Amino acid sequence: MARVSIKNIAEKLGISSASVSLVLNGKGKNGRISEELTAKILQTAKEMNYRPNMAARSLKTGLSKTIGLLVADVSNPFFAKLARHIENAADKKNYQVMFGSSDESCVKFSKLANLFIEKSVDGVIVAPTTGCDSVIMQIEASGIPTVMVDRTVEDIPVSSVVINNYDAAYRVATHLINEGCRRIGFMAYNMELSNIKKRHEGYLAALKEAGLPTDDHLVKSVCFENFEENIQKELDSLLSYNVDSIVFATNRVGLQSLSTLQKSNRIGNLKFGSIDNPDEYKISGIPIISVEQPIEELGNRALELLYRRINDPKYKVVETVYLQGTLVL
Repeated sequence: MARVSIKNIAEKLGISSASVSLVLNGKGKNGRISEELTAKILQTAKEMNYRPNMAARSLKTGLSKTIGLLVADVSNPFFAKLARHIENAADKKNYQVMFGSSDESCVKFSKLANLFIEKSVDGVIVAPTTGCDSVIMQIEASGIPTVMVDRTVEDIPVSSVVINNYDAAYRVATHLINEGCRRIGFMAYNMELSNIKKRHEGYLAALKEAGLPTDDHLVKSVCFENFEENIQKELDSLLSYNVDSIVFATNRVGLQSLSTLQKSNRIGNLKFGSIDNPDEYKISGIPIISVEQPIEELGNRALELLYRRINDPKYKVVETVYLQGTLVL
């Protein structure tokens, strides 16, 4: 007879594996699991003749040497490079990395987080998506140390490693202003993300400092779904407002925008700036200034914070590490 798993219990009750795991490990209150649901989980586990996998528990106690990495979009060159650096650095410590891509979906983020919990990873590094703060706290409540990278979630006690996003956008916009640009557009996706918010603030600060008016019509946010169509639509709108330059909040937005403009032969005298790594733009052959993110350092510092928590469960200090990007002309 096949062993009954946490996933089997979760499926029968129609709840998450994480909730079942918390209750069966005596941490239901930490995860804010109600007494009623706790009783139901325990009763179902008994009825299904659930037996803990002692080998897995032993691995957990002695460290499984596995880390979960949950990025926002693995097709984004930034996250692909970050994942590679984390994998290489973790390998030097004899750690394996389990990868997951949320595709900016909170539902998928939650499913992958539950998988990491079920697999008893030693720690998790996440690039949060919108609305996933409770999921991150659920990972922490299960006893698995967690570190956020590239993005943060306000008001939750979890360490993070990010660049100075405000400064990055401020520097890009200021450089365009110094080159004579006066109608500077801003293109991003999901303005609710912490890093995008800060980049928008930096862009606005540069305009204000230069005495240029701000115009909401020049700020565009595209959806992750139907990405190419949304880029086309927002570019059409920007150009109708006579922009002379555009700041791209990420290279995924920038690369798709430049491709769209090239195909329609609308580059003209437009100037461009971006926050993210410049190598990807070389393919387009279009001049662009960029703030290059220290991807390797982002990965290394995230791992450092995670290892500290893994190796010392009593270490509860919440840290936010800010790194500086490099302006590439």
